[in-house]
Amino acid sequence: MKHTRLRYCGLVILPALAVAILIPGCQNKGDAPIKAKPKEAAQTNSDRIATPAAVRQNLGITFVKVEARPVQSTLRIPGQFELRPEARREYHVMLSGRIELLVRQYEKVEPGQALFHLDSPEWQQMQSDMVSALNAMSRSHALLAVAEAKEHEMKKAVEFVEQRIAKLAEASVRQVVLESELADERNTLPRLKAEVDAAKVEFDAAHAKYDVLLSTAASFTGMAREDLDFAPDSHSHLDGSHPPWRSITRLTIHAKAPGVVDRIPVTNSGWAETGDLVLDTADPTALRFHGDAMQSDINLLRNGQRGRIVPPQGGSINLQDTIDGTIEIAFEAHPELRTIPVYLVPQSLPNWARSGVTAYLEVYASHDDSPVLAIPETAIIRDGLEVVFFRRDPNDRNTVIRTAADLGASDGRWVEVKSGVMLGDEIVLTGVYPLMLASSSSGARQEGGHFHADGTFHAGEDE
Repeated sequence: MKHTRLRYCGLVILPALAVAILIPGCQNKGDAPIKAKPKEAAQTNSDRIATPAAVRQNLGITFVKVEARPVQSTLRIPGQFELRPEARREYHVMLSGRIELLVRQYEKVEPGQALFHLDSPEWQQMQSDMVSALNAMSRSHALLAVAEAKEHEMKKAVEFVEQRIAKLAEASVRQVVLESELADERNTLPRLKAEVDAAKVEFDAAHAKYDVLLSTAASFTGMAREDLDFAPDSHSHLDGSHPPWRSITRLTIHAKAPGVVDRIPVTNSGWAETGDLVLDTADPTALRFHGDAMQSDINLLRNGQRGRIVPPQGGSINLQDTIDGTIEIAFEAHPELRTIPVYLVPQSLPNWARSGVTAYLEVYASHDDSPVLAIPETAIIRDGLEVVFFRRDPNDRNTVIRTAADLGASDGRWVEVKSGVMLGDEIVLTGVYPLMLASSSSGARQEGGHFHADGTFHAGEDE
């Protein structure tokens, strides 16, 4: 019996390296092999290969679904994701001072969140200027009130003297002294009016200066005017109350938009000069795809054309995790590279989409190219003179069926399959080579056999 078991052990096929290693004694009870059909049934079921979960894992077998897609007029443009111009926001200091950071790099921030403190001597100087402007504004109120009171008193005095002279005139009495006094008072009115006008000019100037300083402070602090002075036009400073800006000893800069902290070119507690960049944030979801098409294809492209972003083959990204949208053609081409930029702004993003990730932009250049059933080129393999692929049995997920490929047009990545598949069928994408060897028709096809749980295929039945 031992010699019988050894006779059935063949060469172990390693799926990645395709090397043969002789395995002695592979038929222990604990191996739990997956048996093939009996020899008498192998001739009718030789295209069916059992691939349970353990075998699929060890052979690295993955599947892709049959798609309905155009293939004859597909342009495939390489490119990468990049942040849109509005995705990045920079935070510079408007005044020099010492920086105290409140966030870390790659930390997510929300609008209104404090980013850093700025302890600036220039802000304290500006507060001093605003105090002076506030005092000048208060003084202008007082000077204008005095000038207006003097003018009002003189007008009353003139009116009183005019009334006395009028009464004396009714009695046919003339008072030269009163008439002289009236003339002097009337001559004083223009001067008093000019003093009122001058007080109004000083009043307006004081208010304008305070208003400009308040706007400047709002720009420096990043705060609204209403937050710095709740009632700048109500003259609340006349009652001795202090506006909110008087209590700000250091500036706090807040986030204006959601994003993730990217660059922080300053050190914590370091000194920053006016205009220096403290940090910037980026919205990682504000992405666009940037591809560079050949200028020779420019007549095949137009704004609003249908496009699809597809990931590169291989790796952990699902080949069919794509992004649909419409393209925009740049108005300026690259004369040295002989290319023209093409952009697609996705409406939704899969998990793998990141700034800097490379992918391909597929553009369907013709409206007449109707969709056909297609599978990836990498799912096709040549076995001697025969071209085959492996279709998952829709009735048994642990079995794949070797299928002769009846192929049509190809775009270099996807190829039309004219028969043998239906929309949504699952086709083996990776792990095709060991399946081809296990069902090879080169010479004589192996009849009967079994896959071990480690992914090795042995011809013959297990005993």
